[in-house]
This record gives sequence, C-alpha cells and structure tokens, in this order.
Amino acid sequence: MLQINTLMKSVLKIFALFISIGLFLPVFAFAQSPSLPHQFFGTVNFSDGQASNGLVVEAKINGAVVGNSVTSGGNYGYNPNLLFATDNQGNNAEETVEFYVDGIQANETAVFENGKSIQLNLTIPESIGGGGSTGGGGGGGGSSGVTISTLPLSAAAQKVDANKDNKIDVLDFNTLMVHWGSTSVGNVADFNGDGTVDVFDFNLLMINWTL
Repeated sequence: MLQINTLMKSVLKIFALFISIGLFLPVFAFAQSPSLPHQFFGTVNFSDGQASNGLVVEAKINGAVVGNSVTSGGNYGYNPNLLFATDNQGNNAEETVEFYVDGIQANETAVFENGKSIQLNLTIPESIGGGGSTGGGGGGGGSSGVTISTLPLSAAAQKVDANKDNKIDVLDFNTLMVHWGSTSVGNVADFNGDGTVDVFDFNLLMINWTL
C-alpha cells in the first residue's frame, strides 16, 4: 500500500509539471514578443503636385522612427514598400504618429492602434523645390533616411522568413496565423520542422523579428 501511495504521488508531481509547462510556456512566448504593428498607406502630395518617386516616408512616435516606406507613383506604403509602424516594446498604443516625407513633416497625424491597417493620404506644406526631392535643407532628407535592411538574414532567421523577402515581419506572422495548428508535411509555417505549426514556431518568429 505504501508503494502504491508513493507511486501515485510521483505521477501527480509529473502531471503537475506538465500542466505548469503547458500554462506558462505560451504566456512566456507572448510576454517576450512585440505587439502587432499599425499599417499605413496612401497618396503623397506636395503643394505643387504629387511626390516624385524615391522619397523616404517616415512614421515617428515621440521623435523616434517606427516605420518607413518609399514613394512610388505618388503613393507610399504599397507593395513592395509597405509601411508598418512597429510596436516592439508594446507601449505605442494610443500614441500620436507623425509622418515626414523627405524630412518634411506632413499635415496629417494618426493614433497608433495595434493590428490596424488604414489609408492615410499625406499632404506636405511645401513645394518639392523647397525641400522635397531636390531640396537640400536640413541634410536629413533624401535617401539617407532609408533604414530598410539589405543585409542577408542569418541561417536561423531564413527558416522563419516565410515569404522570402529578407525580413522577419508581420507578413511572416500572418503566414504563421493562417497555418496555425496545421500538421501538413513541409508546411511553410512549420519553422522548426517538428510537423506542427504551434507556439514553438511563434517563439522562433519572435526571436528573429527584424522589422
């Protein structure tokens, strides 16, 4: 009888251990991850016409750049130059987002909302000649403001780059969510190759987040 009681106690301890792992592992994974970004896109117009191609559009919160894009055809934030304002520390919700085009502040602002995607057309209160694509004032405009990484990803990061765009960002996160729970062979979102798309793949995504 004593041996049975001892065995039961051991089984209960092991069961409690698995329960604690199951409860705390997902919490840990989400606690260490950045919050969802806020996507912006729209047109860009200076006082004398639409913006020329190749101007840097920056989204800033409290003076810090949280996302950028490049103008094309009078627009910003469209594929392949998407603009995601990130929230890596999880504290940008309800903050005011300001926009700068070639170093010049736009008239429009927005309130940061995690996971939202909105069209926001930008107007610049200066002509292009006064500080736009050809302006030299300030020294902070032009292509020098581009922060898009062109460096190759590490071998570990390449495994979670689902769309192979050399960035680990919300697009890879979306792929993970679409395939969540899948057990299909060779699934693009099965980053660790264990046959299931789950929290372990989410952990890898967050560890290698680059945007």
